[in-house]
Amino acid sequence: MPETRSAGVISTKRRGRLGFLLGVALVTAGVLFQLPDVRMMIDHARMRQAEPSMPGMPGMEGVPPGQPMDMWTPTMILGMLLLLAGLLLAGRALFAGIQRPDSEGVTVESIEHGRLRPAYWITCAVLTIALVVDIMKPLTLGFVMPGMSDEYGMSLESISILPLVALTGTAVGSVLWGLLGDRYGRRTALLLATLLFIATSACGAMPSFEWNLVMCFAMGTSAGGLLPLVFTLIAELTPRRHRGWVAVTVGGIGGLGGYLAASEAARHLEPALTWRALWLIGLPSGLLLLLMAPSIPESPLYLLRAGRRTEAEAVLRRYGSRLSATPPAAGVAETQLGVGAMLRTYPVVTSVIGVVGVVWGLVNFGFLVMLPAQLREAGLAGGVASGLLADSALYSTPALALVVLLYAAWSGRRALALFIAITAIGLSGVALWSADSGGTALLLASIGLLVLSLSAVNAMLLPYSAEIYPTAMRATGSGFAGAATKVGGILGPSTMLLVLSLGNGLVLPAIALGVLCLVAAVLLLVFGPELGASVGPLARQRHGSVSDGVADGSRRRFLARG
Repeated sequence: MPETRSAGVISTKRRGRLGFLLGVALVTAGVLFQLPDVRMMIDHARMRQAEPSMPGMPGMEGVPPGQPMDMWTPTMILGMLLLLAGLLLAGRALFAGIQRPDSEGVTVESIEHGRLRPAYWITCAVLTIALVVDIMKPLTLGFVMPGMSDEYGMSLESISILPLVALTGTAVGSVLWGLLGDRYGRRTALLLATLLFIATSACGAMPSFEWNLVMCFAMGTSAGGLLPLVFTLIAELTPRRHRGWVAVTVGGIGGLGGYLAASEAARHLEPALTWRALWLIGLPSGLLLLLMAPSIPESPLYLLRAGRRTEAEAVLRRYGSRLSATPPAAGVAETQLGVGAMLRTYPVVTSVIGVVGVVWGLVNFGFLVMLPAQLREAGLAGGVASGLLADSALYSTPALALVVLLYAAWSGRRALALFIAITAIGLSGVALWSADSGGTALLLASIGLLVLSLSAVNAMLLPYSAEIYPTAMRATGSGFAGAATKVGGILGPSTMLLVLSLGNGLVLPAIALGVLCLVAAVLLLVFGPELGASVGPLARQRHGSVSDGVADGSRRRFLARG
């Protein structure tokens, strides 16, 4: 009887694997089917630029060269149907047969880590690539907007709704994929998010601006999901003594790599293939990530919660780790799933994480992104305003080493609060300059502090959020932090415009945001837990002391319900 059950499980897994691969093939075919129409639209856009009076090209006789191609062809419709069918088939194959964690209580043991093996570093490299792919796609928005404006004959003000829709999608995706990761597994959710990312490369084939909005929302949803899942996996695969610096290093390299990938793609592809090529690169980059997916295991902590002990032990052996053999400790209460349960169980700390995320989004997507235009209006010369965003990647390089050192060797909570406070200092410097109380040196120093501190907070916030929650809520907590930053991004531009309308240039928004940063830093210092036991510092604070088998060398295990 056990042999029959084992054979049935193997057969189910094999069918699920084949179903997922078939779904990937259908999604890939759906994108490829639309490439001839993309080529036609690219040629049509070139004709429009070269000679507006020329007649329409073959296949587009009804589309004057002065107008975008606003039509659906049979191959485009077939491609979209294949995309939908592939996503549904792959989702069904991934989720079928998965044993969800038992909410009544599952024994979760401490993990004894040995020396980090090459398999671990390969996994970290693949997760870093996933983060680069994730961050690259939203950053591409700034590069596609001018070309999209020209092709569709719309003003940049009208096109500016595109990043708003995409950021809304990332906020939704951060929460959605975090919930799926806690319920069905981190790796399972990561695979489906990657496949959706591939499907949304069809955004480059959309014939109208309205359909671009729909696809960009879906793109944002997929990109928003990769971020929390990557940091959750890192938190649950890395020994405590290495977890902080590894997570922050991956975050810093991913942010820098995403910006460089987006800018380099725009530099080399857009002149020859127009803005549409910047969306289509999601197909090869997403497929590359899926090809490397065998190097990404499921989280052993999730597997233990799901009652899949044998699979968890196999993953741990692969990384040179094992479960401790000591009896469970009492006192860890039931942990339910979902954002609502997280807010009910840890309302204060979750609210503080939300405040920090929103404030970061307001400064980064509101103040910093709009700063070049405001500086030009103030009459700044010398190209400082136009070079600000391009130079931000260079500022991030020295910041990365400092962030990693402080986060790992000093304190995760204090390092995060410190850089939030440094953001306030940078804002204060800009306010002083705007009030004619300083020269160009003050402005450059203030901008440097802003770029450095915002990069630091971006690299630390999600790793910190992934570590402080217990295993049952880790992906949800990380996703909540990611969504909070995007909510700040959604509110940022409109908030800046509102405050700027009150007068005094950059003085009022800089002071207001600086005060918010200081409030967020104080709240984090007062209510934020310090990183501790593997069950999560929040669970330890709520239910009493639980020794961490990694942090203090003990071999205690604990009972985590949910």
